Amino acid sequence: MKIGIDARLVVYRRGMGNFVHNLLAELAQIEAPHQYYLYVDTTKASEVLPQDERFTIKMLHPRFYPVWEQVSLPLQVKHDQLDILYCPANTAPIWLPSKTKLVMTIHDVMYMLPPTILPLSPSLYQQLGRQYRRWIVPRAARGAAAIISDSIYSKSDTIKLLALQDNQIHVVYGSHGSTYKPLDDAKAVLALKSKLGLFDRIIVGLGAIDPRKNTARVIEAFAQLLRSGYPYHQLVLIGLNAQAKARFSQQCQRLEIVQNVLMLDYITEEELVTLYNTAEMVVYLSLYEGFGLPVLEAMACGVPVISSNTTSIPEIAKDAALLVDPTSTTAIAEAMAQLAGDKLLRQSFIVRGYEQAAHFSWPQAAQKVLSIIEQVN
Repeated sequence: MKIGIDARLVVYRRGMGNFVHNLLAELAQIEAPHQYYLYVDTTKASEVLPQDERFTIKMLHPRFYPVWEQVSLPLQVKHDQLDILYCPANTAPIWLPSKTKLVMTIHDVMYMLPPTILPLSPSLYQQLGRQYRRWIVPRAARGAAAIISDSIYSKSDTIKLLALQDNQIHVVYGSHGSTYKPLDDAKAVLALKSKLGLFDRIIVGLGAIDPRKNTARVIEAFAQLLRSGYPYHQLVLIGLNAQAKARFSQQCQRLEIVQNVLMLDYITEEELVTLYNTAEMVVYLSLYEGFGLPVLEAMACGVPVISSNTTSIPEIAKDAALLVDPTSTTAIAEAMAQLAGDKLLRQSFIVRGYEQAAHFSWPQAAQKVLSIIEQVN
């Protein structure tokens, strides 16, 4: 078959970008007599894609997301005479040539929820993206030959909010990358601690200005932890741009915890793995997740995890994480104190975390995705 793949997000090493990166790397390892056309919008994307004689990389213009996806991509698909177009990152063209069947991965449908349930991000870019997906995804999904979901929870939500049939949607779990593991390199840990000014006891959180990521409540809970008898911990928040840092810095000043909070922008995957290995615990208290990949990444690195008891997280983490109500600051603070004060409890979650993370596999996920694509042809 001639299979096209929207590979734009391969350069973004978080969330859906990690999904695309790992999936393509594994597809390159599967012996299959197909031709793959990988469509990108930047030179950087083309440089990081896996090399394989079956892979043809094509850069399409303009980069403007809606035009690229709804005009440039369908026209190129027609030119390349594809049998299948696979869109792995929530959205897809609403028109394709009749010869070409669409397979898409819908990781979540949180953009379909009203602001009363899931508050709008203060970022105008994210708000516009949410409106774009609200309009495009239901239409693309109705024309898809098959849809892939990250979890049973996400599948259920997709059926409900997009009015689809159960047999249209297949569940394929993602996984953590092979680089996420315990490190024996004490020098790398010490170097990162020195570079960033890390405390001996750190709590790592993945933050964002989007209210869905619950960063403000995590900061509030951390302040409660410091006041409850644990004044020597440091909260390290990753993934905060300048706008987010300015907003959350004001909150830290108000709570008088500036000295105990370190805010970082995006860091390299190597630094993230080292940071996980340095942490006493990882907190991931998102209000809505279709999968929750950071939970598995942290578990695979051997660090206890506190996460949400809602949406897909219980399905992915099971009993290998300390699950709490993400809307309760007190519950989050109490969970932090539980882990901070009990070394045996931390160790039990480390052991369970290793076991749970081992249930997920990128080679297995890629094989399942390819099987779904082959079945619809």
